Amino acid sequence: MAVFKKLRKNKDKSLPLPEPEAVKPLDKRVGIESYRDFFTLKNWWKSVDRKRVEASTYMFSKYLNDFPENKDLYPKLKNVKAATVDMNCSDPGFEAVAAQYLKVFDDVITAVEEKPGDVQTACDRLVAVGKMHRQKVSGMNVSMFQNMEEPFILMVKHVLQDRFNEKAEMLYRKFFQFCLKYLLEGFNG
Repeated sequence: MAVFKKLRKNKDKSLPLPEPEAVKPLDKRVGIESYRDFFTLKNWWKSVDRKRVEASTYMFSKYLNDFPENKDLYPKLKNVKAATVDMNCSDPGFEAVAAQYLKVFDDVITAVEEKPGDVQTACDRLVAVGKMHRQKVSGMNVSMFQNMEEPFILMVKHVLQDRFNEKAEMLYRKFFQFCLKYLLEGFNG
């Protein structure tokens, strides 16, 4: 507002008014309709980031509760009972693995935010994670990535609480599908 007041006071009418900032284009690969929707997702993600430890352990405990047979894929989880683990688990191996999973999503959101018109950096990060799982996680199959979707959505719902609505769910499901596509590309590549 102050800029407009200064311009009004200036008697030199040849000064141009400031242009409104154009809406940034969003790379179609993300699968979200507009940068505005991505911006909304990113702002909700700030709440997740503020509760990083709680969010990561909540998501990973839900994943292990739903798929306890996958516990054996994680050598760091030898002291954890997968079927009964909860977000209050203080096992260092559990916390480390949970934090790594959440960091992947955080890195991707950051990369998209930095270059929304060309998300190749985000795609490359996801492909690298997929390749790493193929090379280092013996016995893993592609369905295990898809199995993380519901725990991911439940984690967002847990953190956002009453702010979680149909739009939030839709945006985060689209975001997860974007991540899944490139994780699978790396895993299958």
